[in-house]
Amino acid sequence: MNHIVRFLKISRPQRVWMGAGILLGIVVIAANTMLMAVSGWFIASMAVSGVSGVPFNYFFPSASIRFLAIARTVGRYAERLVTHEATFRVVAELRVWLFSRFEPLAPACLERYAGGDVAGTLRSDVDAMETFYLKVVAPLTVGIVSCAAGLLFLAWFSPPSALVMLFFLVIAGIGLPLLVRRLSVEPGRKSAALAAELRSRVTEGLQGIEELILLGAVDRQADVVDRLSAEVVAEQERLGRVNGLTFGGMALFAGVGVAGVMLAASGQVASHQISPPHLVMLLLFSAAIFEAAGQLPGAFHHLPAAQESARRIFDLADAPGPVPDTPVPCSVPADMTLVFRDVFASYLPGKAILQNVSLKVPSGSSLVVTGSSGIGKSLMIEILLRFRNYQGSITLGGTEISDLSKETLLALISAVPQRPYLFNGTVRDNIMVGNFSASDAELHSALVDSCLDMWVSGLPLGLDTLVGCNGSAVSGGEARRIALARALLKNTPILLLDEPTEGLDAETERTVVTRLSERFRRSGMTLLVVSHRPACLLLGEQIIQLNPAT
Repeated sequence: MNHIVRFLKISRPQRVWMGAGILLGIVVIAANTMLMAVSGWFIASMAVSGVSGVPFNYFFPSASIRFLAIARTVGRYAERLVTHEATFRVVAELRVWLFSRFEPLAPACLERYAGGDVAGTLRSDVDAMETFYLKVVAPLTVGIVSCAAGLLFLAWFSPPSALVMLFFLVIAGIGLPLLVRRLSVEPGRKSAALAAELRSRVTEGLQGIEELILLGAVDRQADVVDRLSAEVVAEQERLGRVNGLTFGGMALFAGVGVAGVMLAASGQVASHQISPPHLVMLLLFSAAIFEAAGQLPGAFHHLPAAQESARRIFDLADAPGPVPDTPVPCSVPADMTLVFRDVFASYLPGKAILQNVSLKVPSGSSLVVTGSSGIGKSLMIEILLRFRNYQGSITLGGTEISDLSKETLLALISAVPQRPYLFNGTVRDNIMVGNFSASDAELHSALVDSCLDMWVSGLPLGLDTLVGCNGSAVSGGEARRIALARALLKNTPILLLDEPTEGLDAETERTVVTRLSERFRRSGMTLLVVSHRPACLLLGEQIIQLNPAT
């Protein structure tokens, strides 16, 4: 239950909406039960008046019936509106919180998880948590409060009827939910876990469909998906049977409970403690109050799946970050000189890739680091971006980068990674991520220096051309140049480039290198390039080659 408590704490900013939805739910239950009670009493009283000839003022009860009918209808609409608005707001709150927890974990921690698993947690597990408020928290609260108020109402007119109803409400509202909870735990958790694995398999299969086709493994992947789908359906059928038991049990206890109230109240009618119209009122009220109790088993039915989704969310969100942020950050250094001294770093614990690396990039100068694949060139970039931890010393302007806050450090650095990511938007959107406040002149300069200007001018929609999901509508070279333009638009004093010309033809590569060199000379930025391509060596005032013995 700790996960559920944490979820409620995260949802606290939306407590007004959540509370309003619960209050409206109570109002709807109250209007419905009182409508049934007043209607029964009114009809029975009119009948008694007609037989006995005793005058009866029907204006007030008839007006009350109209009011309660309108209140029930309007309240039901408002309750649906408010609870769904609260749900969407809670889910949005959870998404923002979860993204803020995931961001420091990338890429070092999240790479240990399957991509489909992370995507499933961000999307489906968070969506599943909307069930928790809408089908667990609100029904439980509304049901308990309404049942308690209903018992007080019954006790006011007929204490014996209240005791009988208390017995059956305890069975229907507590005993049946506990039984449902016990029967739903295993299939609910299995269903959530299997659904998560199914999403992961489908996501990874779609992302790697080309490789599956080339390897002839499509049928095997399809068999795995079919098996998982069948297991999910089987667990959901088990949950469906439990749900059927809920409805059947609730109908049984409601009928027996009303019969018990009739027996208890009939004795009071015979002893003239209550009138016959009051008996009718109590019977209809007792039948209606089971609507509130009927929400409790359903809430316990959905609880196990919500708990499993919450566990998956918080287990991933609580993963320790690879590089803790400094609690007392230093001020921004004025000098942009980068110095590595005896640096050791690795992707996996116990297996150092960078060993005893020492180098210096003076402020306003450029350095190209070259070497064979897997030697740790990209790891140097990731260390500077605070993606990975290190041993030794790396200083910026004489200040250890671990003493700078991550926000401060990243404000000084622009980077083009080896595998740049493009968002599912336009070319303009993807470039402007680097600097949303950039002027048209700055945007044009970034396009020119990344050698994108001619390509963009040849597109029918220009900068408004969609790049597709993860850049699927553009080539690898175009995606890399879009990422380069994005980094240039940020216009920071330090620029890190990881294989900036990979995937470009020879002529485009030469043009990009030439334009970057010109921008570097006029901007005074500090430039660090890692590449194995000979053309990129022209970008460096210094050239260092890494090797396993470094």
